[in-house]
Amino acid sequence: MQFKTYMQKNKPVYMYLHGECLSAFSFQEEIRELKKDYTLIVPILDGHGGEAQKPFISIQDCAEQLLSYIQMHFNGHIQVLSGFSLGAQIAVTMLSMKPDLCDYAMLESAMMQPVRLRSWSAYASVYANALARKKWFNKFMYYTIFTDDYAFEDYYRNYQAMTRDNLKCILDAVSSFQVPDNLEQVTCRSAILVGQREKKSMKKSADLLKAALPDAQIFMLMNYTHGDFSLGNPREYLRFVKSWIQNKDIQQKRKVRKKKEEQEGEYMPNWKHLVNKIRDRKAKRNLQKTGS
Repeated sequence: MQFKTYMQKNKPVYMYLHGECLSAFSFQEEIRELKKDYTLIVPILDGHGGEAQKPFISIQDCAEQLLSYIQMHFNGHIQVLSGFSLGAQIAVTMLSMKPDLCDYAMLESAMMQPVRLRSWSAYASVYANALARKKWFNKFMYYTIFTDDYAFEDYYRNYQAMTRDNLKCILDAVSSFQVPDNLEQVTCRSAILVGQREKKSMKKSADLLKAALPDAQIFMLMNYTHGDFSLGNPREYLRFVKSWIQNKDIQQKRKVRKKKEEQEGEYMPNWKHLVNKIRDRKAKRNLQKTGS
């Protein structure tokens, strides 16, 4: 496991754990801001990025490596632990193993129950590997979570470097994860973040996690899909970090909203979300042409 570190003397320590099939590039917008106020640690998980050829063994193994690193460099305690998807599952595992690990935990889109029916894109990555390696397929997947193309080349290189065995192992780990024992001993404040347009199983997972953690709040991310918060809207993510950790803006504690008007809605599949984004872009371009 590699560690991207941004050291700031006498600053609190913030660790961010990326999601499956991603790497540190997915957090680069946040890195630029958070490294000003924190000693920032962004691990590159086994099987991803520069560690793509290293076998991904299990979520438990990743948690043990990370805890050893924190023990060695920060005496076993940090201020903020944040993770998305696979990263959030690893963070939850770390908390179950060391309940006094941190002061704040941000857990975004963490599946907490076994999933029988995985997404078609996940199946394609393992069982239709030739298709999943196509650049157009990667672009499709990329634009379901990122709002512009600043990180696409990094995303594409990262995915191409991943082995089929690691992809399968990661997929199996994410889809079979369950709430671990010992979470009732956790001492930190926890923010459980879930997109309003995510699957019902993800919302159910948020409820399961809240029931297991003593000091946790669920924040429903209005009009967001899976990955649309920290990956697609980094400024909103940063605003939430500042608001929640500094305990400001009380009305935002229950809901984090987009700048757009609030919309009620059920789970929206990634393909439909992407189509809507393309339509919005076309409408914006047409408006600009009309104005000029």
